[in-house]
Amino acid sequence: MIEPKKIDHVCLLVSDLNRSKKYYEDLFGAKCWFRKDNSKMIVVETKDIHFFLTESKANPEFLSNQHLSFQVDNLKEVISNLEALEIVNYKTGIIDFFEHENYRWCEWRDPDNIRLECVEPI
Repeated sequence: MIEPKKIDHVCLLVSDLNRSKKYYEDLFGAKCWFRKDNSKMIVVETKDIHFFLTESKANPEFLSNQHLSFQVDNLKEVISNLEALEIVNYKTGIIDFFEHENYRWCEWRDPDNIRLECVEPI
């Protein structure tokens, strides 16, 4: 049996790489660059996270079914940062039905309508 400790990275499909690059740079203060071995893929990286973006011609409904969640220390700070970036269409709540790792959450949508979420453990 494989016993994973965390998800190391994912790749999100986006409709416009340059637009998404700017969005994630602004949102996370991330360093974003095109991979040397794949000019159609962007690496998004901070000290604590990394993931990939690749452009897709998939229909918008398909793109919007993607979901990416980040654990944070302070959800109030996340909300303040979202508001500073004029991202005001966010929702908040609490998940308390897991056996492990329940949390408070805040979610919003990126320019491709991908659901992004930050969670604070409770």
